[in-house]
Amino acid sequence: MKIVLANKYYFLKGGAERHLFDLERLLAAHGHETVPFAMRDSRNRTTSWSRHFVSPVQTERVSFGWQGLRTVGRSLYSVEAKRKFSRLLDEVRPDLVHVHNIYRQISPSILPEAKRRGLPVVATVHDYALCAPNYSLYHDGKICEITRPNRYFRAVGHRCVKNSRAASLLAASELWLHDRLGLYRKNIDRFLVPSRFLKAMMVEYGWREETIDVLPLSIDANKYQPSYGKGGNVLFVGRLSQEKGVEVLIRAASLYRGVPFRIVGSGPEEGRLKSLASDLKADNVVFVGQKEGTELLDEYANCRLLVVPSEWYEVFGLVSLEGMAHGKPVIASRIGGLPEVVRDGETGVLTEAGNPVELAEAIYELWKSPETCEEMGRAGRRRIETVFTPERFYQGLKDAYAKVGVEI
Repeated sequence: MKIVLANKYYFLKGGAERHLFDLERLLAAHGHETVPFAMRDSRNRTTSWSRHFVSPVQTERVSFGWQGLRTVGRSLYSVEAKRKFSRLLDEVRPDLVHVHNIYRQISPSILPEAKRRGLPVVATVHDYALCAPNYSLYHDGKICEITRPNRYFRAVGHRCVKNSRAASLLAASELWLHDRLGLYRKNIDRFLVPSRFLKAMMVEYGWREETIDVLPLSIDANKYQPSYGKGGNVLFVGRLSQEKGVEVLIRAASLYRGVPFRIVGSGPEEGRLKSLASDLKADNVVFVGQKEGTELLDEYANCRLLVVPSEWYEVFGLVSLEGMAHGKPVIASRIGGLPEVVRDGETGVLTEAGNPVELAEAIYELWKSPETCEEMGRAGRRRIETVFTPERFYQGLKDAYAKVGVEI
């Protein structure tokens, strides 16, 4: 069977792309052919289908020049993306279209082309972009739902997107227009979400419950060698941005300077966070930068426990799965989809988001008890081997595809 996979990026930029590439491998392992559709980028994986990719636009910063105008046009409706996607579909003649993050850089203008050919369309939802202009629902250091429900233009005065009225106006206009045209609602047959929390949020924001399936992400346990109750540090892995709660973690670390912490990742808050650690005299906190491949595996293997201190409505928490696959207990915020991954008192500990004192106490209690770390680590590994498996994910995918009339 042939499946077109559409996503704005075709390189490993974040969790959505990691899932996309895992999905490619899983489908290929079951004998299916996948065809990517994305934006052109020098960092993209090599593919013969890149000749159909759309031209790049810049969205990282607010721009008022020609590039800014191109971004506005692309976000609202892209004739180029529609035309190139149409050509791709005619050449490939797929059985199904499976879209991921297509907003801004591609736009949902491609979706009617699939429906015009009678192709079923399934979408995996990775964030809150279908609900609000600010797709993280996090702004100015806290959860922000000022646009709920469907009051998109309230984001402008509140500067919900990039702390900019211009960027907020574009994002609000984008959602309003796509709603008016029904580009998502009329052209997507089924939505896949990784957590019950995300499904509930979508329903609250007006999406039809009967069209949404919960399909938790998976991880191949065979790729990870667990080590239980061992390790010489507390580990954080993730983007160094405000919503990830790294500031809370540093403040917690400063309360127990005898416990070593390693922070793996990079991002816009890196400089400020390093300054904060210095100001708090948290010499036990070491920033080690971005890690990938075997270096990242070593970081997991050498830690005693993993911390996921998110302050936003974390959609799922793939890093938690990776920690559990390594046999490590996970201390995570009691927020978003994280409680569906980490079982409090069994595979780790859940703490109040944004509370450094509670987080510090939870870390210290586990740190001083390697036996508890081993017990929780083994329980987490069992959940990886029985619940979050590629086999269960593939079965869920089969069920979802069957609901739109495609048997794989």
